[in-house]
Amino acid sequence: MKKPLSGVRVLDLSQFLSASFCTMLMAGMGAEVVKLERPGTGDPARLSPPFGGTDGVKITRSSPEDLSLAILKRARNKKSITLNLQRPEGKEIFIKLLSGFDIVVENFKPGTMDKLGLSYDVLSQKYPGLIYGSISGFGNVHAYEKLPAFDIVIQAMSGLMSTNGSPDGPPTKTSVAVSDLSAGMLLCSGILAALNKKNRTGHGDKVTVSLLDSVISLLLDEAPDVWGRCGYPPRTGSRLIRLTPFNSYSAKDGNYVIASGGDKHWASIATAMGKPEYIDDPRFIHQSERAENAELVDNLINEWSRSKSVEEILTVLHGLGVPCGEVRSVDDMIADEELISAGVIEHVVHPSAGSLKDAYASHMPIRFEHSCSDFDSAAPYLGENNFEIYTEMLGLTAEEMARLSESQII
Repeated sequence: MKKPLSGVRVLDLSQFLSASFCTMLMAGMGAEVVKLERPGTGDPARLSPPFGGTDGVKITRSSPEDLSLAILKRARNKKSITLNLQRPEGKEIFIKLLSGFDIVVENFKPGTMDKLGLSYDVLSQKYPGLIYGSISGFGNVHAYEKLPAFDIVIQAMSGLMSTNGSPDGPPTKTSVAVSDLSAGMLLCSGILAALNKKNRTGHGDKVTVSLLDSVISLLLDEAPDVWGRCGYPPRTGSRLIRLTPFNSYSAKDGNYVIASGGDKHWASIATAMGKPEYIDDPRFIHQSERAENAELVDNLINEWSRSKSVEEILTVLHGLGVPCGEVRSVDDMIADEELISAGVIEHVVHPSAGSLKDAYASHMPIRFEHSCSDFDSAAPYLGENNFEIYTEMLGLTAEEMARLSESQII
């Protein structure tokens, strides 16, 4: 079955996570993604532990064949070439390479491509159909644009951290790099929109996304800007007060969550607890009253559930149509045979060691009814595809390749 982006070529200059996640998604949908890396060192993520290889998964790297799990996951379905863009001959090669690509993606520090003389303005003059995707930390906020932008910095400056954590604890970042991942997904969406425009008009475009914009767009879907004025604390842990009961609760053998969506769910919860009188209790009768008495509501649910198993509780609540679920560890999640059989998760594959039994990655999360989307090739070693790309696309000879390698241009 053909993949939806078959025939699309992407030159991937990404480093670390954000733009790499974007190009990983495009690779899973069938684009030919060629990862361009610095000779000798490559993407800095290649040095991030843990590593996978013939000896399995470990924290330290003991062999040149060991690859970072970050690369093994993010560079699936990609090819790798090396090229030194700091050297004039390297820039010339880069410009020639672009003739065979539809899209270029980068997340360098703002101004880097301008200094190299490889900005969108320069490249689009030669290739007007080029789609240029770029991720920065702060986008159009010029007062911040030179600041280093890592996920925790963005979570802090966006206000997200102030809303995350327990009410009596300090602000806490989310466990996943939400700014990088959301920016990568948004850039992928923007690039596909630009590709549609190119198919209609023949003209490319520059697509820009910032980490800060991405997180703020997620944050303001809710109303944290007015929570304080409504009397809600800025951090509420797992609780969403306006939809009480909406929290994590205790059972005798673990924890579970309830996500009540309204009065109907509350009636079902009260029935499950054997307390039908709570349905019309003036303290709980509507969402606004339950929000005012959120602490009491949560205490009553915990009193009911602490003597029961998670399985007992979920069986009753699911039977009454209440949204709920077990709080599982990541180890519990990856051991779920239903997820494995459905292809939601899969073992990480090493290019020479094969499947790593102790490492997992998500399958391609975007699926199609009449097309294929998956990761069917392992991440490449640094520069693994130099000979293939440079000889086929630029017609370089073995002697020219050897010279460029010796002079550290590739």
